[in-house]
Amino acid sequence: MKIHKAAIIGLGPSGLAVNKLIYGNKDDEIIAFENIDIHKRDNYFGFWLTDWMKPYEGLIEKKWNKWEINNKNLKIVHTDNNYPYCVISFKIWKDFCLSTKNNLHLVSKKVKTYHPVKNYYKIITEDNIEHFAEKIYDSRSKKEKNNELIQHFLGINIKTTSNTFNDKQLTLMHFTEDNNLLHFIYLLPFSHNRALVESTVFSKEVLNDDWYRDKIKKYLKQKSINEFKEFSYEKGVIPMFFSAEKIQNDPNIFNIGLRGGACKPSTGYAFSFLIKQIQLLKKTNKNNVNVHHFIERKMDKVFINYLKNNNENGSSFIKIAKNLNGYEFQKFMMGQSSLLTKLKIIKSMPKIPFIKAVFG
Repeated sequence: MKIHKAAIIGLGPSGLAVNKLIYGNKDDEIIAFENIDIHKRDNYFGFWLTDWMKPYEGLIEKKWNKWEINNKNLKIVHTDNNYPYCVISFKIWKDFCLSTKNNLHLVSKKVKTYHPVKNYYKIITEDNIEHFAEKIYDSRSKKEKNNELIQHFLGINIKTTSNTFNDKQLTLMHFTEDNNLLHFIYLLPFSHNRALVESTVFSKEVLNDDWYRDKIKKYLKQKSINEFKEFSYEKGVIPMFFSAEKIQNDPNIFNIGLRGGACKPSTGYAFSFLIKQIQLLKKTNKNNVNVHHFIERKMDKVFINYLKNNNENGSSFIKIAKNLNGYEFQKFMMGQSSLLTKLKIIKSMPKIPFIKAVFG
């Protein structure tokens, strides 16, 4: 019977980070469980460059120092030369995290259950095979919940035949002002003729794939892009609620990723916070860490309550962007805003609905 040093349940970005950052330089036997073929996954993760992400700057595929937030009537352009918006692909992150000194054994099955046995854990997969490990890092999470908002999206990677895009400036949010639905287009121009175009919705239910695709095609037509080649697509769901599980009393069981509360619910930004969580876990002897400050979590909760109870069409986001400069905006999105910036954000919100959200 082989007892592995650690078991990683789920090889998403956080599970991969555990393998690299915590066990990558050790001669340990690690076991990981992932029923999806990670070698076929190749989506992108976006974030503003922060101190904790600078060690991985060499993995970044593209940086932008300018971004815009707009609707059909108004465009806000932000600039920050020190903290650019960045993207890393899952493929690049995966290859980086699998290049380690340890011995990782990958099991392509779902974990059915696990429980302690003496000083280790018995892990049972869906095929009733037993595996054993001294520690468990569990990243399984619920991405949907009754009556709670989710951020859901579908994006396509396209190539055009002409010089179509300004690759020096990304479109962070183009609000389409749909009735009873918060929808925006997200555009990452990698070059003059290659881009990721994504349709994103904040609502309580996922929509049909064709709905997102229709929105993308309509947006591209408005940009006079009628012909393009699609070479890949990505889609997903991010919870806009606090999806963290209860802190484990057992010090050798770690809830990581969304399960460990790493996502920033009000924006859906997750990747860099997942990495920060694993960095913090490496530095402590505890099995849990607070990735987000108390006041940031409180503000997220208020903002989500506001979105749940009001028919928001993007105007509040644009007003926030208008009242902040690029530095303040990226700090806000990455959970590092100052008290003054927080006050500016509160001032930007509709007064009565926002007050109701505070006590909602």
